[in-house]
Amino acid sequence: MRRGEGQGGSLIVGLVLIVLGVIFFLQQGGYITMTENWWSLFIYLAALASFANVWRAYRASGVFGSQAGGSLVWGLVLTAVASIFFFNLGWDRWWPVILIAVGVGIVAGNRLATMTRKPAGTDV
Repeated sequence: MRRGEGQGGSLIVGLVLIVLGVIFFLQQGGYITMTENWWSLFIYLAALASFANVWRAYRASGVFGSQAGGSLVWGLVLTAVASIFFFNLGWDRWWPVILIAVGVGIVAGNRLATMTRKPAGTDV
């Protein structure tokens, strides 16, 4: 890895922590009211990390491969789970969204892999 190459991830994590700190500070001061499921914001952080891994895997290989596809599926699943909790939607009605997220991730990953596949013999 080249020097300074991994700094984008730490910048994103730092900015997210700053935003979360400001949100919690404003909530503690009574300026905003958070949902009772505020802890689901941390699931969103895991989803964000998964999406960042998609980008990293794509940039490293130049194609949308299985590693990026797997991270995309997990990012979508974590986003769906966090949204169900954060907006207090209730599992009894919204659990099929998880299946939809997995399906969208698989289809999108397959389409992106087909679109970004390098032609044979073009090892640049």
